[in-house]
Amino acid sequence: MTNKKSLLRVLLLFLIVSLFFRIDFRFKNSVECCSDDYDYYSHAATVAIDADFDYTNQLTSDHPYVYKNPKNGKIAPVGFPGSGLLSSPFLLIGNLIDKNLNTSSGNEVLNYKLLLYSLSPIFYFFVSFVLMYKSLLKLNFDVDKYKLLIIISGSGVSYFAFERFSMTHVYEMFSISLLIWHCIRFYKDNSTLSAILIPISIAIGLLVRLSNIYIFLIPLIIKKLINQQFQITQDIRKTPSLLLSSIATIILYNTISTNIYGNPVYNPQKVYGSNISVGSIAGKDASLLSFIVSKFQDIFTILFGNEFGIFWVSPIIFMALFLALKNLKGWINYLFIICLLQNIAIVLIWQSTGASYGFRYLYSLTPLCVVMFFLYRKNKLNDTYFNFLYVMSIFSNLSILFFETTEQTQLSMMEIRNSFGEIKNYSEPKYVTGLLQSFVELESYLIIFTTSLVGVIFFKLVLLLIDSVSTIELLSKIGLPSNNEDFILYLENLENMSSIKIVLIVVFLLLISNFIVRKLD
Repeated sequence: MTNKKSLLRVLLLFLIVSLFFRIDFRFKNSVECCSDDYDYYSHAATVAIDADFDYTNQLTSDHPYVYKNPKNGKIAPVGFPGSGLLSSPFLLIGNLIDKNLNTSSGNEVLNYKLLLYSLSPIFYFFVSFVLMYKSLLKLNFDVDKYKLLIIISGSGVSYFAFERFSMTHVYEMFSISLLIWHCIRFYKDNSTLSAILIPISIAIGLLVRLSNIYIFLIPLIIKKLINQQFQITQDIRKTPSLLLSSIATIILYNTISTNIYGNPVYNPQKVYGSNISVGSIAGKDASLLSFIVSKFQDIFTILFGNEFGIFWVSPIIFMALFLALKNLKGWINYLFIICLLQNIAIVLIWQSTGASYGFRYLYSLTPLCVVMFFLYRKNKLNDTYFNFLYVMSIFSNLSILFFETTEQTQLSMMEIRNSFGEIKNYSEPKYVTGLLQSFVELESYLIIFTTSLVGVIFFKLVLLLIDSVSTIELLSKIGLPSNNEDFILYLENLENMSSIKIVLIVVFLLLISNFIVRKLD
């Protein structure tokens, strides 16, 4: 590839990534209490800023719901700590900049603490992509890195990298990708380092989301997958380095858990303070038959429903499930289906998409679904399935881009009946049809442009030449809707924001784009 051609690819990838990079959740001076986002931020803050596991600085008296140890009264967020631990180095650097180099001391909108913290999931998103890409190459699968990036991004998890950055889903994907990579290296290359890191990867995954218990099946799935493709001789149970690492990891996990909760926690329901179960859900139905019928209806809603059905907005998960059921034989397929069903069961229990973009409880499955899809593709598939997945992944990426750009694609701000028939806040039972309508509305494109990094760069350049009042007058003259309160506040924030921060974001995304185009092979 010539330098000119590679440079054009770098710039094109940067432009696309910049459109997905949204400023909405970043135009603040901190993650606001008291949402799920804040719980995960609290874990990062207590490590990076306070250097302890004492949450009294984060969980103030007005916080509506915390974990409280019944014996010693120790409090902690109900959100799991793993994402906070992984993002804490970014928050630490941002805090040091605010304290020592920032004249505003970090009190302004998009201070360095929030900026660096918000870049953390983007970093882990692309690290996960690299791990998945290298894993597929290690397995001798035919893979194009750009198409793979589209497929992974189209799972829905990229929304939580580029916009709602304080949630766990990117970190879940990272921990599963890391585990898959080290399992492949251990079984295929007999890597001692990977043997040591397999238990650590599992521990990271459980710290990020303790309810993802299917993570323990992944080494077995990868072993059977490797055995299908290559001959292996090593036994994971007879590897001293792995056994020693397992013991050390259990001790480390217990230490971290005890410091956070006051005692080791292995049951996620203890953190959430919930006793909900499949049995309690089954008890709602009058008979076993009605329960089975209702669950099949719910599964159809998850697969094809208008409210974020995975056929539409998470095609890699749908295709992997479809192909597993189509090839229903062999232990590798049975184990994979168990992994899928564990997280689908969570959706069936909660009867909700998760009050955000898509069926987010399923997103941790993305790395495993990618590996299994390419296995099916190599063994038994023609390109029709891949082409379908690729086209639907483009559509699902557009779905992320157009999310909440019009009234038809916005989540409800009041309780309404969702696709499961439950009265829930933050629902949109007509999302997919609303998405199609948003494609032909000018307002959608204006919001995408304005709230993306592309718009931020454009309007910041304009504001360097003329003030915000003149900018609004200019836009009004050419017929653009620029006189609403949100846009005026947006311009005020941009006017007050240092150009250095925008340059930092641009350099960060350019470095990632350059690595993918020029370095990743």
